[in-house]
Amino acid sequence: MKDKFIRILSPIQIIIVLILDVAVIGYGIFAIKKLVQNTRSAVVFFAVCVAVALVVAVLVTKEIFSHGVIFHDDELEFTGLDNDNTFAYDDIISIKTEKDEKPSFVKNFIDRQSKIIITLKDERVETIYIGITTKNTLQIVSDEICKRANIEAVKVNE
Repeated sequence: MKDKFIRILSPIQIIIVLILDVAVIGYGIFAIKKLVQNTRSAVVFFAVCVAVALVVAVLVTKEIFSHGVIFHDDELEFTGLDNDNTFAYDDIISIKTEKDEKPSFVKNFIDRQSKIIITLKDERVETIYIGITTKNTLQIVSDEICKRANIEAVKVNE
């Protein structure tokens, strides 16, 4: 099979990153206007700080949009994790998905994250927290894992 990449994006994360990117661009325009009007050292320092912020914004946006799951011929890899992020399809016995949808003011962000629980042949159970995602994204990832691992498809929260 061909390699496939499914991007896992949190709608909240996208909104926050785009707002911050627009703010950095706005400050950049403001800094350029002030630099043209007046080339004092304080204005130059502000422009340099905005240039650094612009580089950081580009790197953060690139990192956010690179998170997801890469499906290779014989294994899958979660790109947003540092370790224990690669699983061979032959080792997967079953998967279960969970997404909290009940409203509550007392739950923490970690309680709201979508989870993929993978049971492996050596009886290990790995829980992958993929962030605050949509139910549709979680279902797409789950269906692709089931298809490639030749196991029965599961519905989210069943």
